[in-house]
Amino acid sequence: MVRDDKDDSNSEVVIETLTPEYFDGARAVESGFVQTRKGFCFGLCPYRFCPVSKSEFEQIYRQSADRCSTYGVAVRQTDQLVIGICKLRTASQPSKWKEDLLHDPSSNEMYVDTLAVTAEARGKGVGARLLNWAEEEARERKATRMILGVSTGNPARRLYERVGYVETESACFWPSCLLGRPNGSFGGAMMEKKLT
Repeated sequence: MVRDDKDDSNSEVVIETLTPEYFDGARAVESGFVQTRKGFCFGLCPYRFCPVSKSEFEQIYRQSADRCSTYGVAVRQTDQLVIGICKLRTASQPSKWKEDLLHDPSSNEMYVDTLAVTAEARGKGVGARLLNWAEEEARERKATRMILGVSTGNPARRLYERVGYVETESACFWPSCLLGRPNGSFGGAMMEKKLT
C-alpha cells in the first residue's frame, strides 16, 4: 500500500494502490467518469447503457496484482470513500483489446488510462495528487515518459499543462468514435510529460 500524506491542505485524503476493499468504490468513480456525456459511435450509443460489471472489473484486477499496483485510489479517511482514481498501464501488463484502442503503451512509458475525481472533490487538489502518485509509480518502473489522452474541451487539460504535460498530437476520428463529444466538441489530443 502506498500512502501519500505530503499535502497538508488535504490531509484527510490519502492515495493508495487498489486493493479488493476499494474495488466497488473505484469501479463507481471510473464508471461515473466513463458514463458521463460519453458514448460509442460518435456519441450515439451512450456508455451509461453498458456499464462495466462488478465481475468484469474484479476479473481484471484479481488476475493481476501488477494491474492493482498501477491503479491509484484517492480515499477520504473520514469515511473511507473513494473520491478519485488514476488507472495506469504499461506495455508489459495484461490488457483487454478495448483498452488498447486509444493507446497501446510502449516499453519506456507509463500511460495514464483514466484520471477521474468525483464532482465534490474537484478543485481540491485530488487530481494533482493522483498525478504525482502516477509519476512516482512511473519512476519506480524506470519509465522515461508519461502519456495521456484528453478530449477536446476537457477542463482537466489545464491541470495537465500546469504539471508539465505538452500536446504531442491531436486526433479526431478515434476519440470522437469512442467517446463522442463529452465536452461539446469532437476530437482530442495526446499529451506527454518527460520524466527526468
